[in-house]
Amino acid sequence: MNQSVFDYCKGRSLVQTRSRAYRKNDQAWVEQKNGSVVRRLVGYGRLSGTDARNALAQLYASSRLYINYFQPSFKLKSKSRDGARVHKVYLTPATPCDRLLAHDSIDPAIKEKLKAQFEGLDPVRLLHEMRMAQQTLSEFAAQGIRAEAAPAEESDVAVFLTSLASAWKEGDARPTHRKQPKAKHWWRSRVDPFADA
Repeated sequence: MNQSVFDYCKGRSLVQTRSRAYRKNDQAWVEQKNGSVVRRLVGYGRLSGTDARNALAQLYASSRLYINYFQPSFKLKSKSRDGARVHKVYLTPATPCDRLLAHDSIDPAIKEKLKAQFEGLDPVRLLHEMRMAQQTLSEFAAQGIRAEAAPAEESDVAVFLTSLASAWKEGDARPTHRKQPKAKHWWRSRVDPFADA
């Protein structure tokens, strides 16, 4: 843990805990979000360099707003066991922003700031920015280089909107999860039978 996080926790009286030895599921909530948010957005490609870092920063900036304001999720309310049968009850699906606004201990000034930020967001624009950043990251992972991206215009968003209607036919729409074309083999795997002919 770096010093700035340590000072932040100490200044706000946050209790710091460590995971127990040989209990790898102590960090289950953090690891769940790494899988369901980060890896689904970024993929598993190897990224390096400042250009890749900038593309990741753009992706995280857009996805943070999109997920926290427009993506509802289930949260477990209670769990009871009757023999081998487990009965789970979930809260109504809500976005992280909705949960904060419904919480009583949040300062009203912070709630007003969240509402004002929500009013200025466009989910389609955020989704388009996320897909553009994912396309850039996909090119980095495939070749390690990236062609200069053209600036996004209104026509790009219009094309993106029309493509949403048929996106389900193509499978996963995230560019980071598409199969990259493999390089063609230029070497021979066996002796050429016509070498002397």
